[in-house]
Amino acid sequence: MGEGLSVESVSPEAEHWLKELSGEHEGTPAALLSVASRATGPVGPALARVRTESGRWLVLHGTSITTPAGPRAAVIIEPVARARIASVLMAAYGLIDREREITRLVLMGRSTAQIADDLVIAPVTVQQHLKSIFAKTGVHSRRDLVCTVFVDHYDPRVHDNENRRITARPSRGAPAPLSD
Repeated sequence: MGEGLSVESVSPEAEHWLKELSGEHEGTPAALLSVASRATGPVGPALARVRTESGRWLVLHGTSITTPAGPRAAVIIEPVARARIASVLMAAYGLIDREREITRLVLMGRSTAQIADDLVIAPVTVQQHLKSIFAKTGVHSRRDLVCTVFVDHYDPRVHDNENRRITARPSRGAPAPLSD
C-alpha cells in the first residue's frame, strides 16, 4: 500500500479476500486500512483478526517496507485454518492466556474439577475465570460457550461444504480430488 494508504498491487488470492472483506461496500476495507496504518506507524508490525461477510475468519499481518518510491505498507491476508478458529476467536474476544487455556478445556468437555487438576489451580479459581470468559464472550454457560464457538464459527463451514457437495464442487479444507 502506498501513500494515502492506496492499494498499489494485489495478488489474485488477496483480491478475493478483499472482496470478501468489503462485501457490498465499495472501497478499501476498513480492516486493511487499519492494519496498514498501524504497520507504518511508530508501533511497527500490526495484526488484525476479522470475520468476512461469508463468516470466514482472516488474519491480516501488516509491516512497513522501504521501496525506491518511499515507505510502504505490506499486508498479508491469511485465511484461518479450521483448527485455529478457536484460538483466533479467543484472541478476538480478548481472553487472557489462562482464560484461553480454560476455554480450550471447556471445549474439550472437561469438568471444573478436571480443569482445576489439569492447571493445578483451585476449582473456585476456575469458576472465577469462567465468569470472566462468559462476560467477554456474551454467554451465560459452558453450553452457550460451546454453542457459540461451534454454531457461529464451525457450523457455517459445515453447511457450506454440504452445499458444495450438492453442487458437485470440492469441499473447503478437503483434499483435492484425484484426477484420472
